[in-house]
Amino acid sequence: MDMFGKIPLIEIPVHVTPDQKKWLDKMVDEGFIAVPPGGTLEKGSVISMFLRMLIHNAQEEQMRQAVLDAEDEDDDDDDD
Repeated sequence: MDMFGKIPLIEIPVHVTPDQKKWLDKMVDEGFIAVPPGGTLEKGSVISMFLRMLIHNAQEEQMRQAVLDAEDEDDDDDDD
């Protein structure tokens, strides 16, 4: 996943609850959601990168789980 502009992005609205927004802002302010080294990104950009990373990680996990499920199906077929 390229987070520095080589892949064009589309804009989508994201709805979070006020307490979730407060949590995201707090994590950025306290440095738990990191700005890239030497970066001076706006808080919204940092949160956007964080959300893209979460989606990317979820996609990778979904692919990993699909492989494991396929292996399990193969094992089940061999038992018959």
